Amino acid sequence: MPMISGQKINIQKILGLVPEDLLSTLSKDTKIDYCAKVLYGKRIFNLLLYGILTTDRTSQRTLEDLFKSNLFKTMFSYDAGMKISHSSISTRLSTIEPEFFRLAYEGIYAEFSKSFTTEEQLKHRIIRVDSSMVAETCNKLKKGLSPGRKYGKTPDEVVKQVKYTIAFDGLTACDFKIFTDPSYISEDRAIPEVVLLNASKEGSTTNIYTFDRGVSSIANFSSFNNAHIPFVGRLKTDRRFDVVSLDEPSDSERNLGELMLISSQVVNLYGKRHVDKENKYRLIVAERKEKIDTTPPNNKGHVKKKENIFYFITNDLELSQKEIADIYKQRWDIEVFFRFIKQELNASHFLSVSDNGIKVMLYMTLIASMLLLLYKKINDLGYKTAKRRFTIELWEALITIIVKECGGDPALMNKTYFRKFAVP
Repeated sequence: MPMISGQKINIQKILGLVPEDLLSTLSKDTKIDYCAKVLYGKRIFNLLLYGILTTDRTSQRTLEDLFKSNLFKTMFSYDAGMKISHSSISTRLSTIEPEFFRLAYEGIYAEFSKSFTTEEQLKHRIIRVDSSMVAETCNKLKKGLSPGRKYGKTPDEVVKQVKYTIAFDGLTACDFKIFTDPSYISEDRAIPEVVLLNASKEGSTTNIYTFDRGVSSIANFSSFNNAHIPFVGRLKTDRRFDVVSLDEPSDSERNLGELMLISSQVVNLYGKRHVDKENKYRLIVAERKEKIDTTPPNNKGHVKKKENIFYFITNDLELSQKEIADIYKQRWDIEVFFRFIKQELNASHFLSVSDNGIKVMLYMTLIASMLLLLYKKINDLGYKTAKRRFTIELWEALITIIVKECGGDPALMNKTYFRKFAVP
């Protein structure tokens, strides 16, 4: 029964998406516990998940304190005498096998998908793909991306960043890649890799991918066509093209919601030197019904360009103009998802700057996001409310366990309750 009145699902069912037998099997298969003394695979998995879900800003010292707490040990039935240090967490994250967390992520995603009917899953075949950068602690990285001007800066002054590119299906992240190689600073390199990765998986034939105008090269569009991957993207308004045929939409078809259709045509696109006549695309040009001020601000810094005219492109010639605009509009969902994991799940910084640690923490962040997003969706809550109520229910569940086990005297927890458990 839900602990908060009016809710349809409680945290016990949500946490059930993390099967104990799955983690046990993966521990054996990946040999993640080889030479480990305290921080076994399952334990660090539970510690990271608990830290992400219950703290505003996760750090290695915070995790050390959480591991020592009776609440954490009660939650996962650990011996009261177990101790770890923040340095041991750092060392473990830098050497632990990320494959354990990748397989756990995939297994939990499969369990997550079972919470929705086939009809509901089919509604989420529009895959939004975008990237986000994290730089808060990345000045310690040996390798990373360095966008922006570097003239006059010493190597130590150039802040390195990590790019993670995510495929989002409207429910949660279904695929991702982490990039630290400077060559991936261009979205024309990063996003297509994730699109091709996701499209290669079983059951992806009905997917349609949408991304921003950072992906615009003829080579990428051609590779999508060759792989039969439908997409909806956006072009810069100065992109060159040859018109193959013009559409003649009716007045009602020109109404695209907040936009008004100016023109619709089938085109061949120009590359850097020549026109690609082998591939055809539908290009629709639309404008805002309510114009905005597009004057660039006087202040310095990177500011996204504001426009009233939009060029949308697709290789699916069967899509209507309204469908094209509506699919691209859903791309905004991944921007909201990025803001959610950065603001609510501590993804605005990395707990570890090692390659292993970065991968592990992103896997764990996405696993935590699955639990919260399911809780949010079924209970019809906002992002912040879902995180707040989830945390409240977690504390209430732990208090219930403590009160039950100690017979109303919390002091007995250390003396009696924890004696049931022994360090393996």
